[in-house]
Amino acid sequence: MKKLLIAIYILLISVISSEAQHLKGIITNNEGEPIKYATVYVNELKHGTTANIKGKYEIKLKPGNYTIFFQSLGFSPEIRTISMGETDKNIDIRLNIQYYQIPEVRVTATGEDPAYGIMRKAIGLAPYHLNRVRHYEANVYIKGSVVVNKIPRIMRRNINASNSDINIKEGDSYLIESINKIEYDAPDIYSQTVIAQQSTFPETQETDISPMDVVRASFYEPVLADIAISPLSPNAMAHYRFSYEGSTPQGSFIVNKIKVIPKRKSQQVFEGTLYIIEDLWCLHSLDLTNKNMAGSINVKQVYTPVQDDIWMPVSHNFDVKISIVGVDADGTYSSSVTYDIVEPNTDLPDPDVLSLNPTAEQVILEKQREVSKNQQKIEEILQKDELSNRDMSRLTRLMEKETEESDPGYDDLEIKKTTSFEIEEDASKKSSEYWTEIRPIPLSEEERKSVKISDSLKVKTRLRESSFNNNDTAVITGGNIKSKGNFLRTMNSVFFGKTWRGKNSHFSMGGLIAPEHFSFNSVDGFKYGIDFSYYNKWNSGTTLSLNPVIGWDFAKQSIDWQISGNITYDHMHMARVLFWMGMGSRDYTNSAGINPFINMTTSLLLKDNYMRLYDSRYLRVSQRREYFNGFYIELKYAFDDRRMLNNNTNFSLFRTDEDYQDNIPLNEYLGAGGDTEADYLITNHVHHQFSTVLSYIPRQRYRVNNGRKSIAGSGYITYKIYYDHGINITPDRQSHHFDHIQFEANQTTPVGAFGEYLWRLRIGGFLNNDKLQFQDFNHFNTQTLPVLIRNHVDAFMLPDYYSLATPEYYIEAHARYTTPYLLIKLLPFLSNSLMRENISLAYLYTPHTGNYYELGYSLSEIFLLGRIGVFVGFEDLSYKTTGIKVTFILK
Repeated sequence: MKKLLIAIYILLISVISSEAQHLKGIITNNEGEPIKYATVYVNELKHGTTANIKGKYEIKLKPGNYTIFFQSLGFSPEIRTISMGETDKNIDIRLNIQYYQIPEVRVTATGEDPAYGIMRKAIGLAPYHLNRVRHYEANVYIKGSVVVNKIPRIMRRNINASNSDINIKEGDSYLIESINKIEYDAPDIYSQTVIAQQSTFPETQETDISPMDVVRASFYEPVLADIAISPLSPNAMAHYRFSYEGSTPQGSFIVNKIKVIPKRKSQQVFEGTLYIIEDLWCLHSLDLTNKNMAGSINVKQVYTPVQDDIWMPVSHNFDVKISIVGVDADGTYSSSVTYDIVEPNTDLPDPDVLSLNPTAEQVILEKQREVSKNQQKIEEILQKDELSNRDMSRLTRLMEKETEESDPGYDDLEIKKTTSFEIEEDASKKSSEYWTEIRPIPLSEEERKSVKISDSLKVKTRLRESSFNNNDTAVITGGNIKSKGNFLRTMNSVFFGKTWRGKNSHFSMGGLIAPEHFSFNSVDGFKYGIDFSYYNKWNSGTTLSLNPVIGWDFAKQSIDWQISGNITYDHMHMARVLFWMGMGSRDYTNSAGINPFINMTTSLLLKDNYMRLYDSRYLRVSQRREYFNGFYIELKYAFDDRRMLNNNTNFSLFRTDEDYQDNIPLNEYLGAGGDTEADYLITNHVHHQFSTVLSYIPRQRYRVNNGRKSIAGSGYITYKIYYDHGINITPDRQSHHFDHIQFEANQTTPVGAFGEYLWRLRIGGFLNNDKLQFQDFNHFNTQTLPVLIRNHVDAFMLPDYYSLATPEYYIEAHARYTTPYLLIKLLPFLSNSLMRENISLAYLYTPHTGNYYELGYSLSEIFLLGRIGVFVGFEDLSYKTTGIKVTFILK
């Protein structure tokens, strides 16, 4: 039987060898030096690959005749017609340096660098080239390797301590590679099947390198993979300068070489070279580098006409240099693409100027085609010899509109699952012989050594595991060690919490160390609590979530507790029921006041307790459901037994001889110091409230996953109407009714790369406000102190807490513009940071405040988690005050 299997194996190998041979060799320059990552493209197979770092290439080809392109950036392409027979063939290729000439015709009348005219057309047509293909199928080979040059000693000790058998060593090379089948359907549906994969990275390291990251990343997009601004972005002229470095003929095309120069030092831009094809105004190839806080990444791509005039990338190469927190490493990430099927997007009209060699059939179809107004405008712009920046912006907008209208799914608001991922069962079990036969990019000597060592370690591991499992004496169960481990685990659960999981449910205890449930104020004194949570999902899909919190107020000598929960059901309409019940101290503004941690800090250190509290015994219930896409109705009921509270402690770390201010909010409508003649008073009472909220989001996008609908946003304005009817019952059994109505609209719009503009408008008032309690005033978000610990989009930064609350009508508006570059970021020593600049405007009108304006300027994303800004307040255009805010965004 064994001999039979060997005979079959030899027969199969001989059959495979007779079907396909290898074309291989070395690609060098005129001096005989290897050209790393040169592109090799087989025209008949639409197959592209790259040479390795030593310039070696290898292609598996069946017998036949092939036209093969050998090319690399900076070199003239070499085209060979090669006949493959029954044996392997070795052909070395020598590429000559490509010289670019600047023809006189490129000298413009205005003296402007010719690069700008070329780039304006390329930028304007970027949306067109991004959407040229409706469907394609391709095989993508990915190879990533990393060499760690330096690891800090303390980090190396931690790695070794965590697992002495699995660690990363300085000087070692680590490899990951995979062969994938990719299918694409416009506009953004990808299907990936991993046919084979292997890795020599330590098993504890995350080494997933997805070809989706390469396939999806396109320089025709405004931002490349959230890394940096593309030189083909609509606002590229604001971030880059361009220099024309000549042109050269390649076959029937003219290729223009454009130098890309950042206008300022920044982590969000590229520098390098673009190669643009004349008349088509699409990418031929590129060599761009981005420098950031982690190091640098160099991107090289080569494009080829895979069908007619559709140029698509056939090779990608990323060189990564990492230098951060003492770690120094070099990485390479190469891929080759073979296109099996390419179907053009026939719904997207081709601009006339791009039809270089139309066939007779195309001419007939073009005459029959109805030309829209947008297409007419596109043709008018492209017919110009020189485009202005305004022409470029108009062309980009028109092309984006054309691509949207050509998308058959544009009116379908459901976002289908855009990526499917599958790994074949034996993908990780391929033999070294398989990889040698199928791998399109040869391994370097270091990578080959890494694979050999990894294979050896895997064999030893399997033998050791087999020996361990079959040897009872190898199992150590030392009682002392086990007891010590159990004790530490128990203490960890007690102090930091633990979760117990069932099949469809889980229960969690928050642990004794819970900073979010520890605080101090002058009413409760020190507060300490512990939280729990319970979740259950039934077979019907209905879910229940409960979140109890129980605590103790040391100065007030009382229990503080709450149980909140929600029930979800009818998931296609996102229906849910929310409820809260409990008792304890509560801020008069509910959620628009000072943060408890900040209040604790100011109380203990400065003897300033800003928070004003009342005693609340409450029950609140709400039900929300979507009735048609984007339209929601929410019904609410609230019961609250409200009682006034006094300060119960005078403790502080400093200023111990001073007293805290009384626990009464400072507001003009309440008078001063509890004035009994004021228009509105704070008294004990029982509160009932019935509320309705109507929300509408036009063209709301959504996803459906396992029968559950979830919102995916909308670029349109969101509208909301709030109506509240409240009843306050005083101790003498008198009932006081009030009605409150509010209209709200808001929108967030992306602006360029890494920028956005957002605004929010609220208009409302009370229809009857006699005997209205302070808790029921309309409260505005005021953040008085100079230090904050969360980002506030709709806050007033300068007025005192509680001072703006009103029982009358009001108009509130907020707007904020965010951009990477505006004022300070233009300075050379700051331009390379990831900070963004913000300009904000807040407006409020009430009968008491009059017209109050607040203008602010801030820097955000400082070290990715901070914000600092300055704000100026005006009353009826008269200056009132100025303040500085430092925000720490902690999550």
